[in-house]
Amino acid sequence: MKRTRLLSALAIMATLAFGITACGNDAPAATGPVQTFPAGSTMAKIQERGKVIVGVKFDQALFGVKNPVSGTMEGLDIEMAKILAKDLTGSADNIEYVEAVTKNREAFITQNKVDVVIASYAVTEARKKVVSFAGPYLESNVALLVRKDDTSVEKPEDLSGKSVCSTTGARASQLIEEAVPDAKLVLFSTYSECAQALKDKRVDAVTTTEAILLGVQSQNPDSFRIASGHLADAEEFAIGSAKDDTVFHDYLDGVLTKAIADGEWQKAYDATIGKVKPGTVVPPKIVL
Repeated sequence: MKRTRLLSALAIMATLAFGITACGNDAPAATGPVQTFPAGSTMAKIQERGKVIVGVKFDQALFGVKNPVSGTMEGLDIEMAKILAKDLTGSADNIEYVEAVTKNREAFITQNKVDVVIASYAVTEARKKVVSFAGPYLESNVALLVRKDDTSVEKPEDLSGKSVCSTTGARASQLIEEAVPDAKLVLFSTYSECAQALKDKRVDAVTTTEAILLGVQSQNPDSFRIASGHLADAEEFAIGSAKDDTVFHDYLDGVLTKAIADGEWQKAYDATIGKVKPGTVVPPKIVL
C-alpha cells in the first residue's frame, strides 16, 4: 500500500513538473546571456565578468541621478545601460555604476576604468579623436536656463557682459565663447553646481543641451525657466567606448538599433525625459 502511494505521489510530481516545463510563459525568465561572442572580444570579457561597468553621472536629473531615498540609479542614461546589460548578460541588474563627471569621461575610457560611458555624452570632433561613439540615442538643442523672474535673457546675445555657467570640457562652453565673446564664462564640474550658482544670482544663465536643462528645471520648477532662444541645433548624445574597438562599437550600435525597433528606447524615453516634456518624439538615426 505504501509502495502504491509512493508511486502515485511520484507520478503526480512528474506530471506537475512536465506541466511547468510545457508552460514556458509561466516560468521565470532566463538570466544567462542570450548570445555568445568570439573569445577575447570585449563582449565575451564582460559576459565572463558577469556585469557591465558603466560611467554615468550621479546628479543629472532625467539622465543619471542617484535617488537619495532608495539609493537606486535613475534616468535615461541608466535605462540605456540596463538595455545593454540585459542584452549582454541576460539581466538589466548586472551593472556596476561608476560616477563620471564631464571632464573625466575620456580618461575613464582610455584608462579602462569603465567598459562604456553613458553620461549625457555629447559627440564632438575633438572627442572622436580619443574615443569611439555609438548611436546617437538622443538629440537635443543647446539652450539657456535662466531665473524665472529674469526677463532680460531670451537669446544668446542677451548674455553680453553677463555671467553664464557650464561644465568643464562641455561643448556648450565653447559655443557660448564663440557666440558671445564678452560673456563671462563660469565653469564647474557639475550642472548641479551651476544651478546653485544661478539660484544664488552668482551667474545669469546656465548653458547646455535642453534635455539636461529640463532635468535641472524639473528640480527647481518655481525658480528656473528655459529661454526661448538656443545656441545650436541638435547635439547628439552617444555611448562612449574604446577608440580602436570597432567590433564592440558595432555591437553597441546594434543594441541601440534593436532598442529603437522593439520599442525599448521609447519606453526608456517616456519613463524619463518624456515625463517632463511629453509628446511624440522621433528616435535618432544610428549613424555614428
